[in-house]
Amino acid sequence: MSRRLSRGVPSLRTQRGLSLIEVLMAVLVLGLGLLGLAMLQTTNLRLSQSANQRTIATNLSSDLLDDIRSNRLLAAKYSGTYLASSATANASCARINKVTPDDRKAAFTCRLREALGESGKAVVEVNPDKTVSIVITWDDDKRWRVGATGTEFEMRSAL
Repeated sequence: MSRRLSRGVPSLRTQRGLSLIEVLMAVLVLGLGLLGLAMLQTTNLRLSQSANQRTIATNLSSDLLDDIRSNRLLAAKYSGTYLASSATANASCARINKVTPDDRKAAFTCRLREALGESGKAVVEVNPDKTVSIVITWDDDKRWRVGATGTEFEMRSAL
């Protein structure tokens, strides 16, 4: 009979289950994993927004280059600096469908402000050898890094 009783009482080595320390460690590991996923999502959102603005800058410069190509005889009139914060950008949005260089420049400045914000700036150079350089800058990089100079996109092409 004593044999039977000793079998029925479980020893410490045969007990199964989780201790409180193991449960706390599992919750800690799970919490760190979820925190990492949240940081990954935040970084992904920031980078996709930056990529979207780079795509917009590419499209804006391609549109302006197409306008310059369509008015090759007046291409030199497109040279200059376009500021999205200028009064021209705020007042010219209604003239988008006009075809003169001044109206096209004003429409471009308006689209620059609408797409990249008040910090948008474009520098266009039409060279005598019929090459065009368009440099667009905006403050995307300044939002994420202190002391950054801003994001810049440059397009060069021959007419």
